[in-house]
Amino acid sequence: MSSPFPVASSATPDPAAAHAASRSVLRSIVRANRRMLIRVLPLSIYSEGIEIVVPIGLGIVIDRGIIAGDLLITVLGALAIVAARVLGMFTWVDVFLRSQEGRMRERHRLRVVATAAVLDPRSSTADRPAGEVLSIATSDADKASDILDMLPWAFPASAVVLGCAVWFTILDLWLGLTLFLGLLALVIVIRVVSPVLSRRYDAQQSEAAEAAATATDLVQGLRVLQGLGVQSRARARYREQSRTALRAALTNARFSGVSSGLTTLVTAVMLAAVVVIAARHTLSGVMTLGTLIAVVGVTRSIMGQLQGLSGVPVWWASISTSARRVRDLLADLGWTVDDPRLQELTPSGGAEGRAPRRAGAGGLRIADADHGTLEGVDLEVPDGHVVAVACGDLADADALLEVVTGGAPGARLGERAVASLDPEEARADLLVEPHRVDLFDGTLRDQLATRVPRGAATDGSDDAWADAALHAAGAEDMLRILPDGFDSRILDRGANLSGGQRQRIALARAVAADAPVLVLQDPTTAVDAVTEQHIAEALTAARRLPDRATLVLTRAPALLREADRVVFVRDGRVAAQGTHTDLMDDDHYREAVQR
Repeated sequence: MSSPFPVASSATPDPAAAHAASRSVLRSIVRANRRMLIRVLPLSIYSEGIEIVVPIGLGIVIDRGIIAGDLLITVLGALAIVAARVLGMFTWVDVFLRSQEGRMRERHRLRVVATAAVLDPRSSTADRPAGEVLSIATSDADKASDILDMLPWAFPASAVVLGCAVWFTILDLWLGLTLFLGLLALVIVIRVVSPVLSRRYDAQQSEAAEAAATATDLVQGLRVLQGLGVQSRARARYREQSRTALRAALTNARFSGVSSGLTTLVTAVMLAAVVVIAARHTLSGVMTLGTLIAVVGVTRSIMGQLQGLSGVPVWWASISTSARRVRDLLADLGWTVDDPRLQELTPSGGAEGRAPRRAGAGGLRIADADHGTLEGVDLEVPDGHVVAVACGDLADADALLEVVTGGAPGARLGERAVASLDPEEARADLLVEPHRVDLFDGTLRDQLATRVPRGAATDGSDDAWADAALHAAGAEDMLRILPDGFDSRILDRGANLSGGQRQRIALARAVAADAPVLVLQDPTTAVDAVTEQHIAEALTAARRLPDRATLVLTRAPALLREADRVVFVRDGRVAAQGTHTDLMDDDHYREAVQR
C-alpha cells in the first residue's frame, strides 16, 4: 500500500488536544439521533404506560361495571382496554423499528469513522496491536451504539415506575412509601455496582483485545512458525492468552450475576410488601376489590420493568466502556468522533468514490537530499522516463525512500515540495509501493482495484484494465493458478499465496493505480530470473508514458537494464549515472548489482 505522508503541523491532529477536547461518543450518538429520540421517547412512554393503564382500567371496570351491574360501562370499558392495548402494540412496533434503524446506522458510522481514522495518513501513531484496533472498530463500535436500544426503553420505564409510585401514594401512603423505599434501595445498589462493572468490563474487553491481537500475529506469521517448527509453542501462547480473557469474562459474569441477584431480591421484597399491604387494606374494607386487582396488576407489570431496569448497570457498563474505548482510540490517533474530515474520507463507494485519472505531476526531483546516510543526493525523474537507483548500501535506499515520501526535505513533485503537501494531495500524485507487501482480505479484482482511477469497470463487466496490470507485473499466470480467476479470494496479507505471488499482485495493484509518479522499492526480490526479466520489460513499457514518471529502487540487473537511466548511489552520494551497460564498467557498481 502507499506510504503515509507527513504534513505541516497545522493540519496534523494532536493526540493530547484530542484527549482533552474529545467529545463523548455517547453524546455524539444521541446528538446525531436527537430527532428520532424526540419522536420515539413519548411514544415509548405511551407503550410502556399502557402496561400500567390496562390493569387500572380493568379495576375501574370491575368496580363500576361488573360489581355495580352496569352493562354499558362494562362493555365500553372492555372495548377501551382492547383498543388501548392494540394501539400500544403498534406504538411499540414503531418505536422498535425506528430505534433499531438508528442503532444500526450508528454502528456503521462508528465502524467507518474508526477505520478512517486508522487509515488516514494525517493520523498520529497509536501504539496498539492490530487485533486490539480491530476489536475496538468492530465489537466496541457495535456495543456503544446500543445506547439507542437502551434509551427508548430505560427512561420511559423509569418514568412509568415513578408514575406508579405516585399513584400508589395517592391510593395509600404506606403503599407509596413502600415503593419509594424499594426504589431508593434499588438506586443505591445500582450506584454502587455500576462503577465496578465498568472497570470489570474494561478489563474483560482489554483481555479479549489482547487475545485477538495474539491470534492476528499468529495467523500473519503462520508460515514462519511452521518453518521454524514452533507451532506448539505458538498454540500454547494463544491458549494462555485466551484463558486469561476467559477468566476475566467469567469473573465479570459472576459479578454481573451477583448484581442482578441483588437487584432482583430488592425488587421482589418491595413488590411483595406492596401486595400484602393492598390485600390487608382490601380485607379491612379500605380498598375495593377492583382497586386490589388494579394494584396487583400494576405490581405485576412494574416487576417486569424493574427487573429490566435492574439489568441497566450491566448494560450501561458494557455501553460506556465500549464508547470510551472507541473515544480513546480516536484520541490516540489525534481525532474526535465528530471530526468532519473523517466523514470526507468515507464515500459511498463505487465509481463516485474513485478519483479520475490524474494528469502528469511534472516528474519527481530530489535536490540536495541530506538525510540519514545521504549526503547531498540530486536526481531527477522526468515524465515519460523510468529511472532506477542502485544503492551500494541498503541504508541509502531506505533514507532515499524517506525523502521521497516527505519524511525529510528534498523531494519535489514538479515545483511542489512533497514535505509541505497535504497528504491527500501528495497521495493523488505520488504512489510509493514499499518492499513490504500488504494485501487485504478480498478477491483478486478487489486487490487490484484499490486505487484504480474512475472509468475502470471494477464490477467484472470489463477486466481489461486488470489484465493489463497483471501483464505489467508478470502475473498473468495468477488467472490460471487461482480457481476463480479475478473472483478468487485472497486472504488477509496474502496468507494463501507464495511470497512471489504476493509481490507480483502488489506490483500489479501499483500499476493499476496509474499514479503520475510511481516509486517502487525492490519489486522483484521474490521472483525467479525469467519472471524478473518479463516484469522488467512489461513494467517499463506500461509506465513509459508522456505524463508518467517512475522511480525504481533496486539492484536487480533486469530492471536496471530496462531503465532509461540508472543512478548509482555509493556512500550516500551519487557516484555515477548512465545506462546499466555503461555503468557495468564501474567496479563498485558491478560488485553492487552482481551480489
